[in-house]
Amino acid sequence: MAISNELSSEIAAAILIEKKTPQELRQLKDIILQVHSTLQKMSKDARADSASEVKPPTTAASQINQ
Repeated sequence: MAISNELSSEIAAAILIEKKTPQELRQLKDIILQVHSTLQKMSKDARADSASEVKPPTTAASQINQ
């Protein structure tokens, strides 16, 4: 499970433990969905950053040209 899904689930559970009115639940649902979307975007961005930092392995041929 992606960390964004796990954190979103934990945040949702913590927020929804107390009894709420239907209006409060709708507002909290919107907040939870926003948190989930933000965490997913952050995870995607972190994976992209990590992938762009990967350098090709050094070979003997590449060292000769240096």
